Amino acid sequence: MAAFRRAGNEQVNVFDVDGLYLFKHYFEGDEVFAQLKPYYNNHQYRFEVPPEDFDGIRAFLDTYGYGLVVVDALNAFVVVVTKYTAHPDNIFKASVIQRSVDDYNCFLMTDQVAVEQAVHEGAARLTDTDLENPF
Repeated sequence: MAAFRRAGNEQVNVFDVDGLYLFKHYFEGDEVFAQLKPYYNNHQYRFEVPPEDFDGIRAFLDTYGYGLVVVDALNAFVVVVTKYTAHPDNIFKASVIQRSVDDYNCFLMTDQVAVEQAVHEGAARLTDTDLENPF
C-alpha cells in the first residue's frame, strides 16, 4: 500500500510543558500513527515527546505534510474556568493539558480557534485574569 502524503503543510501547535513536547492532533495514515504510537498517552489523548526525540519526530511528520510549531507564548493559549461551574463543550477535547489553580481550572488549548470557541462559551483568557500561568 502506498504511503499517505498530504498535499500541503498542516500546522500542529506543540507546547513545551514539564520537559515534554505536548500536542494533540489526528494524523491521517497508519504509518504516521505507527511511528508516533510510543509517544501517545492513551489516558490524556495527547502525544508526549521527550526533547531528545523531538527533532526526529518533527522531521518525520514534515515528510507527511505536518509542520510541528513550538509555541513560545503559552499564555495566549490558556483559558480559565471557575471550578464546579459549567465548562464550555469543547474544552476537554480541545485542550492539551488541564491544571487546577485555587478555585479555577486552567486549560492549555490546541489552537486559537479552540481558545475563541471556549471564550465564546464562557471561559476567560488567562491574560484577562490575575492568575499566573500554571504551565
